[in-house]
Amino acid sequence: MKNQTITQKLKNAIRGIAFTYKTESNFRLHCLSAIVVIIVLIIFQPQWIWWALIIICIGLVIAAELINTALENLIDHLHPEIHPEIGKVKDIMAGMVLVLSLTAIIIALFAVLDTVKA
Repeated sequence: MKNQTITQKLKNAIRGIAFTYKTESNFRLHCLSAIVVIIVLIIFQPQWIWWALIIICIGLVIAAELINTALENLIDHLHPEIHPEIGKVKDIMAGMVLVLSLTAIIIALFAVLDTVKA
């Protein structure tokens, strides 16, 4: 909605994140994975550039999961029946999240390997 206060906008955003956390098991898995990765980073203490890259990856994966959930909810609302083309859209969105997740894993492994090597 237009002309909302920053406080109301933040409340809406937090409500969206909370909804996704409550309803999407993959989102909860990504959040747990992010916590585990951060703990591993604390243990291995990589250079700050690795921290920055991994935090960016975590943000992208979480954001992609939020986009995926938003689109799935919108699609299901507008077209509740099963349809092959809608299935393709949902699969593509899931593929986006998978690609970002795999990229994040690879970057985290590089960070750990670089730290162990040093």
